[in-house]
Amino acid sequence: MPAITPGTSLHKLVDTIRQAMATVFSQALGSAWQVAIENDDQSGAATADPSLWLRFDLSGGLQGAVVIQVQTPHALLWASKFLSEEFDASAQLRPDHTEALEELFRQVAGMVATGLKSTWGETRIEVKSSEAPAWEGVMLTLLASETSAGTLPLRCRLSSELLASLSSSASVAAPAAAPARSEETAAATTSNEPNFDLLLGVDLNLTLRFGQCVMSLRELLELNSGSVIELDREVTQPADLLLGDKLIARGEVVIVDGNYGIRVTEVADPRQRLNTI
Repeated sequence: MPAITPGTSLHKLVDTIRQAMATVFSQALGSAWQVAIENDDQSGAATADPSLWLRFDLSGGLQGAVVIQVQTPHALLWASKFLSEEFDASAQLRPDHTEALEELFRQVAGMVATGLKSTWGETRIEVKSSEAPAWEGVMLTLLASETSAGTLPLRCRLSSELLASLSSSASVAAPAAAPARSEETAAATTSNEPNFDLLLGVDLNLTLRFGQCVMSLRELLELNSGSVIELDREVTQPADLLLGDKLIARGEVVIVDGNYGIRVTEVADPRQRLNTI
């Protein structure tokens, strides 16, 4: 796991989640909770313990997903406290416990959305139970602690789409440099630039677009096997290479060992590829 360096967009997101958890847990569970970022965690994978998975789907100002692994005993503890029940470590996790945990983390998500607004604008967050994610991403651990409960780890996985959205938004929001700056000002600006090193090992899904068209709902419903759809691009024009909905390159379509490929002829500037349309 890369270090969560203070001053980066990734740190601001994770710290906003940390603060929201500490506040909501303390308010909703009837005791003072603290949540910390575990920067020494090098495992890079979720644990194999019986767990619930909660997925935060972000849209709007930031786009992507955060999936949080809550070990079953910890889920039972938090759900029991939320429902004002006596905690029984030997009890089974009931459906109402799962619903209570989802509601607890919805309150966390609401506070996170409020905290993100000043930097990334209106961001909507939907919370739901999930399976263990099959996709790769950056892993990190948050440590929730309370005197009687000890320290409880929460494993979090951030999707590559969310990391790209963080980087893209940070580039757009970065102010233009003044003609002359003092050494102190220059150092402060450098520390707040997006840290692309955090993203270099992340796998990203790219899409090759041959063209597009506009169809009415009637035309869409009338499609069947053998239908031909005319796109808005001639065969001599280059195809687009996309990251999400961002255009990062254009090129010629080729066949490589029986698979489609693209020979790149145009690329966006390296630091603007995530922003260029």
